[in-house]
Amino acid sequence: MPGKVPTRSPTHEDVPMARLASMGLELEEIAVENRITLPDLVELAEDRGRPASHYLAAIPLATELELASSSGVEVRVCAGNCQRYGALDLLDHLVERSGKGRPFGIRPVECLDHCDTGPACELHGEHGKLVLAPATASKIDEALDSL
Repeated sequence: MPGKVPTRSPTHEDVPMARLASMGLELEEIAVENRITLPDLVELAEDRGRPASHYLAAIPLATELELASSSGVEVRVCAGNCQRYGALDLLDHLVERSGKGRPFGIRPVECLDHCDTGPACELHGEHGKLVLAPATASKIDEALDSL
């Protein structure tokens, strides 16, 4: 991770790496050619009684898998150090929002190099790249609604 240091205290707990690794193994069982669909991930999370965000965080941190997306807009959310500042809440919000309104893809990543202002999020698409740091659910919604 980059050397940027947040200027505030953490507000959330990280998911332990051992738990992410075991969740990554569960994801590998449902993957097709190293790709997972969001509906399949959500179904697995519901079956296991865990938040979808934990499985999303496992993708970049504990696997070689990727989340399938066919949308032109991709929302990248840091699932690394930003977990300490609410990134998992943002991922859960995006899961809830998916399928409503304009389609978008979700791509959890290990780091977006905005550790000092996390949680960090980037929207990528024809518009270019929009960085939201610190990101909030309302900022993400506003950005998605404006595209």
